[in-house]
Amino acid sequence: MSSKNFYSKKQHLLYLKIKSKIIIFSCLLFCLYFFSNNLIYANNIEQGDADYLIPIGNVLQIDAELKTIIVRNEIENSPFQVGDAILKVEGQSITNYGEFSSILYSLPNDCNVKLEVNRSGNIVNLSCKKEVLEKINFNNLISGFATLTYINPENNEFGAVGHPINVGNSRKIPIKNGLISTTTDIKVQKSYKGNVGAISARRNYSIGNFTENTNFGIKGNINNFDVSKLEKYKVASLDEVHLGKAKIILQNQSNTCEKYDIEIISIERQKSPSPKTFKIRITDKDLLIRTGGIVQGMSGTPIVQGDKIIGAVSHAVENDPTLGYGVFIGWMMNN
Repeated sequence: MSSKNFYSKKQHLLYLKIKSKIIIFSCLLFCLYFFSNNLIYANNIEQGDADYLIPIGNVLQIDAELKTIIVRNEIENSPFQVGDAILKVEGQSITNYGEFSSILYSLPNDCNVKLEVNRSGNIVNLSCKKEVLEKINFNNLISGFATLTYINPENNEFGAVGHPINVGNSRKIPIKNGLISTTTDIKVQKSYKGNVGAISARRNYSIGNFTENTNFGIKGNINNFDVSKLEKYKVASLDEVHLGKAKIILQNQSNTCEKYDIEIISIERQKSPSPKTFKIRITDKDLLIRTGGIVQGMSGTPIVQGDKIIGAVSHAVENDPTLGYGVFIGWMMNN
């Protein structure tokens, strides 16, 4: 073998070694980037961007204009279900009640009206007599009571309710414009076994607006609410939530927010956003006397444990309203 061929093969082997090292090094860099970014993403999902939030507990009146008109009642010989969102009438798109009423008025009295509706996320085509349609309550306005969970002191963003606003079969209904207001003169219809009670109140003044209606409540901006004297709580990670004693913060009939004792009796160690993160029991005697347990309107009531905010009340258990569920604060903040 000539020295020229020998050196040529040696150089080729050296080249292959260097190339393989570059490939291995590149793979290692990619893996490091991939896993570190996923770790950061997981931490961001669980903990959120804010380190501290202010738990509130005020009972809100929530008023909203929807992006579509929806069916609010069911009548005999009607193909509609409560919550059906009207998309089109006789092929014409509908965005408000005025458009719906105008088209309906222009049609002959004895005609069959063709409509396209959104029912639980599915597009359904229906046909209905005009005289039946005129007896159904359609509107694009909703109003109700829930509780203000938190305000982020860094950007004045708020979260409330702890579950989506639904109407009938319409889940997470799209909001065109939403308004939240403080309340006074709170009255409570108590819960008892087999029946969940409800809060009613008188609207006081507007404090914020929203358009986001998520799986874990509503989110928007506060523009008229003084938090300067309220305590900040550290945002808990899910791993920091533990069984045992905790407290909820809720507006009382004197219009101040008060802490009440609860117990966390089970925890779901969720790896991705899901409702019902932990099961809770109301143990505070004063609250049980006042409400009988969890009532409608308490959805969104903040839950704190030690110096951390961990979540919000989201659901009651009808057969035993002293029991209920809470949603993890991280899911509310980031979804």
